[in-house]
Amino acid sequence: MPQIAGFRGILWDTKVELAKLVKSELVRDPTRAIYRYHQAFPAGSRTLVRKSFFAAIALAPWTDGLVRPHELTDPKERDATLAAIASSGLHTDAVLAGFHDAAGEVDRLFRKAESERPIVEVTTPDGTDHKLWRVQSAEVIGKLRPLFAPKKLHVLDGHARYEAMVAYRDQLGAKAPLSMYSSANYGLACLVNLDDPALAVGARHRIVRGANVTRDVALDMARAYFIIEKLPGAAKLPAKHFAALADTVAHQPAFIAIFPGDADAWKLTLSPDVSPVAAGVVVPKAIQKYDPVVVERLFLGKLAPGLTSETTIDPAAVIAAVDGGADLGIVMRPLTVAQITHADELGALLPIGSTAFVPPIARLVGYVVDPDEDVV
Repeated sequence: MPQIAGFRGILWDTKVELAKLVKSELVRDPTRAIYRYHQAFPAGSRTLVRKSFFAAIALAPWTDGLVRPHELTDPKERDATLAAIASSGLHTDAVLAGFHDAAGEVDRLFRKAESERPIVEVTTPDGTDHKLWRVQSAEVIGKLRPLFAPKKLHVLDGHARYEAMVAYRDQLGAKAPLSMYSSANYGLACLVNLDDPALAVGARHRIVRGANVTRDVALDMARAYFIIEKLPGAAKLPAKHFAALADTVAHQPAFIAIFPGDADAWKLTLSPDVSPVAAGVVVPKAIQKYDPVVVERLFLGKLAPGLTSETTIDPAAVIAAVDGGADLGIVMRPLTVAQITHADELGALLPIGSTAFVPPIARLVGYVVDPDEDVV
């Protein structure tokens, strides 16, 4: 079975929310295509361009090893996504998945399309310029499919969406047999080269509520495992948080904690002689010193067992939440692409919400799930 295929995509005005449209109002491409996608975004003093493409991917359970996760899935998010797909018969949001292509073979196949005028060109409020090209060339699609046949896909963002797509496929298959190439056997994905330097990983920060612990109690507990450094007057200064995290010796796990009513921030760095596994954290040793593991399983696990945290990509939201009554805010560093792919190659699952990829994918292409329609 091919891993990827073209499909008759739904394109819409990005000023209109897809959720407000009804199926009869959606306009589909008359023929199958894949869709080249560029996102140009500011990164300090530079502008980076992340290149990817939308395609249909063959759905397979995680256990097959063809599509691989790197973090646990939120069951509530999966169930809500499944309900939305079942209600609309559409995949409105793509799963972001990575593939290895150090030689750039995939990019070369899109050069002709990129020389033409894009079918969509829009700038979103975050300053990202989005461009989309429709690629209907049978030659290009025909060359892409064998390129991807031996590859593994690494889910970078959208674990719950992917599980919901598989679950909906299974629901439809239980009602009537699906042909091998039925669109129900495929899902909407945005595929990106893991070797692309513009593939930017963002941090997911933590907001903790219901812990019922004070700053002094939290720091006293942490001293058994962490080196604690006070950042005077820095509680509301994310720039100082990130500067302190960047100045971490030997790449040790580290994070910033802020507490209500405290003008100071606190940097916690895992002591070099501490092993989270030896301290009772049940994870493969290879990922025991990943920042999200250390924060969720060691620090919060010892502080308030069973407590779950909210995540956000915006450090200002952490500060606002602490000001608004949250027990604790945690500002974190992003993982690297190498760490993420190493985890999923090991079959090791990080805590829910360990990673984010910026900028987010815009809703430019939708996918119709029709058991009676083939994608090949």
